[in-house]
Amino acid sequence: MSHWAASTRRTRVRAWTTALVTAGLSLTLAACGSSGDDPGTAATDPTPSDEPSQASQWEPTRDISWIVPYSPGGGFDIYARGVAQAMKDGGFLPDGVNVVIRNTTPLPQGLTELYTAKPDGYTVGILPMPGAISMQIQQPDIARWDAEKYEVLGEVDENGYVVYVAASSPYQTVDDLIGKAGLRSLAVDPASNAGLAGQATVAALGLDATTTYGLEGSADAVTGLLRGDADFIVYGTTDLVEFVESGDIRPILFLGTEDQRPANLEWLTDVPSAQSAGYPDLAGAVTELRIIAAPPGLPDDVAAYWKKLVYDTITSDTFTSWAETAERQVVARDADDAKTVVDEQIERMKVLVPQLSSEG
Repeated sequence: MSHWAASTRRTRVRAWTTALVTAGLSLTLAACGSSGDDPGTAATDPTPSDEPSQASQWEPTRDISWIVPYSPGGGFDIYARGVAQAMKDGGFLPDGVNVVIRNTTPLPQGLTELYTAKPDGYTVGILPMPGAISMQIQQPDIARWDAEKYEVLGEVDENGYVVYVAASSPYQTVDDLIGKAGLRSLAVDPASNAGLAGQATVAALGLDATTTYGLEGSADAVTGLLRGDADFIVYGTTDLVEFVESGDIRPILFLGTEDQRPANLEWLTDVPSAQSAGYPDLAGAVTELRIIAAPPGLPDDVAAYWKKLVYDTITSDTFTSWAETAERQVVARDADDAKTVVDEQIERMKVLVPQLSSEG
């Protein structure tokens, strides 16, 4: 495993199972009562609560820097580029203003750069939750951000997780993995969204598996899987669509709840769920949120402009057309609803992550 400056950690089965049950946590957010409750549809309320007043209408006069804390080609990168393109193509930005995607890795660096950027409206980014708060709790020595203080502008997607193997893998079902010694997996970081989902999966299934960390994005995980560096990986339903449809990788277990199963992904239709496979505690145990955010301290008029811009874009026909073409689901939340689900997840992680870390 010399391809990355990586660290390995043996996941402890009882630690994760006990933590998940004791904390009573499911990061499925279907009960939040917000406009984006259905993972397969965009919200319908056309008026976000923070629409700027006629008295103060700030707008950008130069290009916007959009930070993606992962490498190109993964789910966060694809969504960021889709939203940025829709902002431009849909006429939501002033003439001459573009959104420039900046892939800033590794993950802690990207999170830090978004958090510490000048709060002037010219830097935004896509924020992974619960990864941002989990990493902050687990690795305080490297966390130069406070997940509670990012300026939340909206949410574009919620993502259940899937266990994937290479198409050529001898493992046809999750039962083939159970009982095998020395299994290997890959992820960006133990505190990343996929890292958390992977640990929960290993624990719930009782797998004898070691995960190697240090990747820059999900595309790297696929590369390692196809190269034979891993036996399985755990990533989101909308992270690796193109690799599934190209026939390179194969989904063998869906880890979300049934209302998180995107109807537009036909290849996921017959993949067994954690619930049906006999692991109900694993269903929806970790849910990935794709949050659009800005640095803390954004002036009120600038924040209002961005909250309206984001919501108008992600609920537009332009973005809907992009999502259909790209085969990506949309879960659109305005700034207030997105902040609610972020705050809820932060409070849950404050309970869950320390329990897991103490047993890791």
